[in-house]
Amino acid sequence: MSLLLDTHAALWLVQGDARLGDGARRRIEAARSSDLAISDLVLLELAMLIQKKRVVVKADPTIFLDRLAHHFVVVPVNGTIAVEAMALELEQGDPFDRVFVATARHLHAELVTRDAAIHNSGLVAVVW
Repeated sequence: MSLLLDTHAALWLVQGDARLGDGARRRIEAARSSDLAISDLVLLELAMLIQKKRVVVKADPTIFLDRLAHHFVVVPVNGTIAVEAMALELEQGDPFDRVFVATARHLHAELVTRDAAIHNSGLVAVVW
C-alpha cells in the first residue's frame, strides 16, 4: 500500500471537498484502489465526530461509514501498531494521529494528512 489517508483526507475525498490538498488529490487519483488505505480507527473517529455534530453527513451514519470503508483497504490496529503508536516521539497526544503515523510506518506507506505537527515530526513521509 502506498497511501494511508488520515480521517480528514478520507472524508474530504469521498465528499469531494476542495480542502483536500491538490498534491494529495493528484497522488490519490494516480494510485490503484488497492494502494489506498485507512486505519480502522478512521471509522471510529468519524463516528465520534458525527455523534458530536462536528461532521455532518447526509446518509445514516452507519451507511455512510460502511460506504466510506468500501473506498479503501481498511487496516486493523494490531499489537505492533498499538505499541509503536504510544512510543512515538510525537508532540500531540491524540491517539488517532499516533495510530495513523504508526500504521503508515508499519505499512511503509505515505500518510495523506494536512497535520503540520505530523509533517514536521519527520516520523513518516507526508503527502498533501
